[in-house]
Amino acid sequence: MPLFEPSTAPIGRRAKRYGESIYIHYRDSERPGIVAIRTLLEEWFAEVPENERLDLQQRFRSPIERQHRSAVFELFLHHFLLRCGFDLEFHPDVPGTTTHPDFLVHRNGQALFYLEAIAVSNSRTEEAEVNRKNQVYDVLNNLASPDFYLGLRVDGAPETPPAGARLRGELARWLATLDREAIRRCYLELRYEDVSTHEWNHDGWSIVFDPIPKGEEARGNPSVRPIGLTMPARARRLTLDESLRDGVAAKGRYGRLAVPLIVAIQVVEEFRIAKIDVMNGLFGQEAIGVNAEGKPYPGRVPNGAWISPAGPIHRSISAVMAWSTLEPWNFTAIEPIVVHNPYASAPLPNDTLPVAQNIVDPGTSVLVEQPGASMEELLRLAKDWVPDD
Repeated sequence: MPLFEPSTAPIGRRAKRYGESIYIHYRDSERPGIVAIRTLLEEWFAEVPENERLDLQQRFRSPIERQHRSAVFELFLHHFLLRCGFDLEFHPDVPGTTTHPDFLVHRNGQALFYLEAIAVSNSRTEEAEVNRKNQVYDVLNNLASPDFYLGLRVDGAPETPPAGARLRGELARWLATLDREAIRRCYLELRYEDVSTHEWNHDGWSIVFDPIPKGEEARGNPSVRPIGLTMPARARRLTLDESLRDGVAAKGRYGRLAVPLIVAIQVVEEFRIAKIDVMNGLFGQEAIGVNAEGKPYPGRVPNGAWISPAGPIHRSISAVMAWSTLEPWNFTAIEPIVVHNPYASAPLPNDTLPVAQNIVDPGTSVLVEQPGASMEELLRLAKDWVPDD
């Protein structure tokens, strides 16, 4: 049983369209990098027991991005754990509950830990909004714009499907009025306020279009897509710590376990999650307190996945392994942030995992980092393993 079905409509080396599913692009692309990714994922899929492949294959092939990403994460973790020298049992029974973790991890016949995997990403509502945006972006990339790229400053999201073809015609008429050389001089002379822009609004979604003069090599080339960049029109508050906190808490549903439980969580965002986000999500957000003498001291708000105003919670979780958004080409470039739970009912032994870990020193009650092997070493893949196109 293969992970990928045979392509019936190869697409050559073109870039992925906004509205195209990740799986379909991987299946149909003939770019050398994508071919290498297909080969690697097929090799990893062949390591999965036959009776577990169908469910994983169907989720991997899903056009729903969060389902596809969840399957990729599970496939990645399966291979990662094998490379760490572990043996895996899928969906084991847990005494006293009908819930099944993703894996029970063994070594030499000894059960070491359960592992639960979760990928935190867009909600169904947010994904629908993204899909509506992507449909418009794909229509705009069919715009004939020989002289200009389009820079998009985006605010909000559409609540209903926009008329992309109508917008494309509107932009074509606007671009036809612009003088490429005059706008090029504005950029060179830093007179950005003199660059003509076009504003468009639709049902909660606003875009300001900026014309960006194309270089001579790209001018008139129909294979060069008009959209040069998209960026938010205003700053937004990042909530990576809250996403991680809620995802971890959702997995804290077991009672006292006979072996440790590790939660592997992937926070799917355009920005990478940092150690401070993980610490805030697990132990509560950093804060400054004031003592009885009026002197400030560092502390934390008790709103983490492992601590509440009433004390430690979700003590069945022994450790968390947090990843930023994983794509096949960055499998070796992103190191997990591993944190042990000092309140765990079944602590994870410090020497169980070969990767770097943050562990509480019992003498000082301070988290210290224990060094470990890199993903490049464990996966036996170079950081730049995907060939250039």
